[in-house]
Amino acid sequence: MFPTNSPQTPGIGPHQVRPPCSEAHASGPGVSDLPSIRPTAMRRRSITPRIETGTSGGVVATHDYVRRYWIPVIGPGAVADLLRLTAAAQSGRSLPEPTHLPSLLRLGLARRAQDTVIVPRTVRTLDHALIRRLPPSLRRTHPHRAPA
Repeated sequence: MFPTNSPQTPGIGPHQVRPPCSEAHASGPGVSDLPSIRPTAMRRRSITPRIETGTSGGVVATHDYVRRYWIPVIGPGAVADLLRLTAAAQSGRSLPEPTHLPSLLRLGLARRAQDTVIVPRTVRTLDHALIRRLPPSLRRTHPHRAPA
């Protein structure tokens, strides 16, 4: 007999010890009888954002301030969606509805007007309540520190 580390079953040689499986074999890579997408998956609708006409205080969306201070507050995905919306609005092209749009709407970083998403020309700076949500190191370096 061959030396083996597998458990020995009386009457079965080491070459026959394997997990049980059905007689049906799996199909080859890339071949499937299943549909290509989940039945619950839905295509996101396409939107064409536009830039708000009025100018308010703040910084442009591509400024380092937005990445440095807004990411800890709303997350990198929401900031990336904001930047994509701004770029699409400036170029006049459409894009799939961002997944983080509800967060942007809730914080006033975008707004809806009927079927249009409107992004401001500039992104507002953090207010004192949002500054308090920053990690201590960023709170100390923020240009408008929150009162203690």
